[in-house]
Amino acid sequence: MSETQTNPIVSFGDRRRTTPDENAIGDLSPWEILRGIWARKEIILCAFAGFMAIAVFWLATVTPTYTVEARVMLSPRAGEISTFDAESGPSLPDSETLQSEIQVLTSRALVARLIADLGLAANPEFNPALRSPGFLGRIAVAFGMRERNPQTDIEEITDVVLSRLEVYQKSGSRVIAILFTSVDPRMAAIIPNRLAELYIAQQIEQRSGVNNEAAKWLAEQIAELRVKVQESEAAVEAFRTKSGLFLTNGSTLPQQQLTELNSQLSTAEADRAAAQAKLGNARDLLASGNAVNSAAEVLQSPLIQNLRQQEVALRAQIAQMSETLLPSHPRVQEAEANLADLQTQIEKEVHKVIEALENEARVATARVNSLRASLNRLQRRMGQLNQDEVKLRALQRDADTNRALLESFLLRYQQANARAEADAQAANARIVSRAQQPADPTFPRMGSAITFATLAGILFAFCVAFLIEVFARGFRTGDQIERATGMPFLGLVPELEPKTRRNPHPADEVLHDPSGLYAEAIRSLQGHVLLARVGERHARVVLVTSAQPGEGKTATAASLARVFAMGGYRTVIVDADMHNPTVHEALDMRRLPGLADLLVGRAAFQHVIRRDTASHAHVIQAGTPISNTTAALASSQMQWVLTALQQTYDYIIIDSPAALATADAQVLAKLADVTVLAVKWSETNRKTVLRALKMLSAASSRRVGILLTQVNLRRYRRYGSDAIEEYPVQAPVARSRLARAV
Repeated sequence: MSETQTNPIVSFGDRRRTTPDENAIGDLSPWEILRGIWARKEIILCAFAGFMAIAVFWLATVTPTYTVEARVMLSPRAGEISTFDAESGPSLPDSETLQSEIQVLTSRALVARLIADLGLAANPEFNPALRSPGFLGRIAVAFGMRERNPQTDIEEITDVVLSRLEVYQKSGSRVIAILFTSVDPRMAAIIPNRLAELYIAQQIEQRSGVNNEAAKWLAEQIAELRVKVQESEAAVEAFRTKSGLFLTNGSTLPQQQLTELNSQLSTAEADRAAAQAKLGNARDLLASGNAVNSAAEVLQSPLIQNLRQQEVALRAQIAQMSETLLPSHPRVQEAEANLADLQTQIEKEVHKVIEALENEARVATARVNSLRASLNRLQRRMGQLNQDEVKLRALQRDADTNRALLESFLLRYQQANARAEADAQAANARIVSRAQQPADPTFPRMGSAITFATLAGILFAFCVAFLIEVFARGFRTGDQIERATGMPFLGLVPELEPKTRRNPHPADEVLHDPSGLYAEAIRSLQGHVLLARVGERHARVVLVTSAQPGEGKTATAASLARVFAMGGYRTVIVDADMHNPTVHEALDMRRLPGLADLLVGRAAFQHVIRRDTASHAHVIQAGTPISNTTAALASSQMQWVLTALQQTYDYIIIDSPAALATADAQVLAKLADVTVLAVKWSETNRKTVLRALKMLSAASSRRVGILLTQVNLRRYRRYGSDAIEEYPVQAPVARSRLARAV
């Protein structure tokens, strides 16, 4: 047995993959999903038929509804009388304005006005309080859980109307569509038309109300402004009188006086400067010893000019007399005396001129000082006057502002009155299309509904089949098994239907119908076992197990043992499932001592090995129950039993408990040459199978072959083309006839 435990299996069944395919989507390929969906044709047909039945029933019982549309266009009135003289036309509404008007159309206030206008509160379609209660409603009324005559709730009626109303903007235009749905075609047309009319009437009312409110407010403001203007202008005049800030030629009197004093002061200073200059010049001539007679003021004096002329004439006379008379001559001396008197008189006149210049300079200086003093006094007064003028300007500004505001309000008041009179019936919207009473319901449309229901039913049926296929728990084909587990697929065992089943136990089929599908499937498994090798020798110890009970492992083990025995191989089947032994039932034997008794030493081989009455196979039953089956199977006694059996038999078939139920299968997998994991077709969860394989692989490095059991061949052929088929065989010939022929 040491060689059996250490040497790996070289080949065992189909080994197309050695590891799971990580690129597979789950363990399904798209092609397999499509084939799986097609394999569920009955489900698709049933789902489609059910969907269509519901659709037809709904179409037959649904109440038809009518949806009608009215259209309103937003367009400012270009010919309004109040704006006919405007330089630019009225602005067009933008998208925000359109959305705002849509909100107005669907406002609860406008809808409540519509309900009152059309008397919708008296219509059971819109007033739930007027509807007759259904069966559950009558029960609720009977038990007092609901009022017998509920009160009409305007808010609830408004909600019903709003739920039937749809208002939206027509794409690329300023047109608003108003759609309403009703079971009454007449109401379906009346309501959107009336809503549009109420909306336009509300616009007119709002515009008139705005103009009236504006005119009223402006009238109140004008009355107040008149009083303010009078008060502010009176305050200006009172302050002007008090401060003396009267205007003359655009300026006040103190300002004019200050201007004149500045001018006079400038002139006086110029005159003083001129007088001082003349006086200074004359004084400079006297101080320097030069003749003052050359001064301009002296030369300009008429008296001095006359005296000088007399001096010139007298000098000429003296000069003439000097030519004929001596200096001592009385006439000469008299002339010289007259000349001296004349010069003395000229000097006196010159001094008088200088004194006049001095007086003129003093007068000019005094005048300048006087003017400067007056200017200083006026400047000091102007400081106070400037402060008063600032207050006066502030009062004047208030008065001007109040007057300008009054004039503006008067103008706006006139405009508001003119607009109210000119645009009393104007609105910025008009109805461009009125709703018409429809002849046919808009919902449901039978042709479209049937077409849609058919397409939806087909889609629904395929979706159901797709979901069932995707979320199916078990394996359905060998490709799925090898792709998901990486383990070899050993074939499939068909399901024996009760109607065609001729024997109570599946293992009897290989005896009574050796050419049937079931027997052929077991022989296919036999072929895989015959080809399996351990090192350089054939595999001889075969363990048959499953992930969980009820997957047909015992029937497979019993059938495989009989097939081997019928093929001339010395075969023994060992029932190692001591928890729930069923091999004796599968072979139609009564329960007797077996493996458990052999392992604990209560019996010998000759006491536990029995022959199958229907074949040449030998059987070792599970025997008497023991407390610790795992320890017994893992003991050296079990290894000795298998070694002894290998010396006698060609093949040893072991039926073990389910791998996930106990640890016995792991122990036996370590002792066996090959392990066959029976998996119930399309039932056993894939994760359960993978967990069982993981446990078995952890116990032994050898590969585990997977066998699909209880396969529905009719459904399997829809998933793959590798299903087994009945092979025509010739009827067996009697031995005596065959001997005679030879």
